[in-house]
Amino acid sequence: MKVLVFGAHPDDLEIGMGGTIAKHVDVGDEIVMVVGTVPSQAERRKEEARRGAQILGGELRFLAIESDEFEYNRRLVGQIDALLTELDPELIYTHWDQDSHQDHNNLSRGVISATRKNRCSVLMYEQTIPGGIVPGGFKAQSFVDVSKYIDRKIESIRAHDSQHELNGDLWLQGVRGRASYRGFQINVAYAEAFEVIKEIEINFRHR
Repeated sequence: MKVLVFGAHPDDLEIGMGGTIAKHVDVGDEIVMVVGTVPSQAERRKEEARRGAQILGGELRFLAIESDEFEYNRRLVGQIDALLTELDPELIYTHWDQDSHQDHNNLSRGVISATRKNRCSVLMYEQTIPGGIVPGGFKAQSFVDVSKYIDRKIESIRAHDSQHELNGDLWLQGVRGRASYRGFQINVAYAEAFEVIKEIEINFRHR
């Protein structure tokens, strides 16, 4: 299966669904991890993103949009459209569309627009930790057991040294704690949760 995973910034993918990415890779799926923009320390953070992707086993790509130009518009949707045409994924993951960060929301809206032809499933992962408090509530509708992959997930996050320096160990404790909570909900040690935009059965998909 071809899987496309979008994150607005380096480290978003690892925090939001690093365990699920690793699990997809280990079952033989083709994973492309797409970073929307790099808001600061560009070369350092790109290298951190490469290390994180290598740990998880996904192919890494960057959209060609500067941080101060990262908006929900035709340019963003066009670049996502081009990736969908090239890669023809069966499953796409993106940010939750009520996230407190404007870049996360812009990317999510761009993905939803680009998948308007309804040829693949689209799921949203939870808001990045640390993150702002929002009035809406994430609907955990789909769960992935990542118990075997939690250490790999944390290792991939640690690859982002600049963010670890900024946020400290509580950052990682929060990520692990949420995975533990989601795991408790489905009677496993660790899990990641997703909100479903659309689930399209690929065996019945028309081209």
